[in-house]
Amino acid sequence: MSGRAGDPTYGLLRALLVACLRLVLGRRLVVAGTARVPRAGGLLVCTNHVSSLDPALVPACLPRGDSWSLGKAEYFAGGGWRPWLFRAYHGIPIVRHSADRAALRRAIAVLRDGHALCIYPEGTRRGAAGMRRPEPGAGFLALRTGVAIQPVAIAGSQDVLAARSRLPRRARVRVVFGRPFTLAAEHAGGVRASHQHAADAIMLSVAELLPPELRGELADLDDWRRRVGGLRRYRAAS
Repeated sequence: MSGRAGDPTYGLLRALLVACLRLVLGRRLVVAGTARVPRAGGLLVCTNHVSSLDPALVPACLPRGDSWSLGKAEYFAGGGWRPWLFRAYHGIPIVRHSADRAALRRAIAVLRDGHALCIYPEGTRRGAAGMRRPEPGAGFLALRTGVAIQPVAIAGSQDVLAARSRLPRRARVRVVFGRPFTLAAEHAGGVRASHQHAADAIMLSVAELLPPELRGELADLDDWRRRVGGLRRYRAAS
């Protein structure tokens, strides 16, 4: 869970969170595939969303210290410590289920400046209900910037911090970083890729990393592979 040094406040908060994760979860937290994560350059980190712990967990497990995260605008509203904490942890507020142009401009700037951006394309927590089809925003960002996409699958965090829960519980959590890829602008047949199809291709890569019971609407992997045929572009193994 180490990463490149960046903003000192963010680095401190991230280090504190890593320490808390080790204290609370210990060996129950398994992080796999970090060697696959590009250490530099714009990176769109996309994951399923099962718990309110995820926006803290993913940047802590990401092996680079220059990440930002999109989070629902409600977390950044009002006074007190919570808005400060979310901003200090490199959060970017976004109005969910809308074309929030200000948030999208900031997200694009983060990616084009060569940093990592963590997003949750489903747009809401799903708990143990399994994945839902993503909203098109992830596809828009991927096609607009052309950066590498890092799929991440989370399982078990819903048992650590359930909805409306204030105190964490010990549970097994698995965070898996998949093989990064880029998206083609067109399907194999030459049809231009829509933002929705691009988002589908991204979340298919997440679903492939999850156990079957958490795939939800993306459970039929072969069907989704046919739908997004040819959009994913993987680098040749070095």
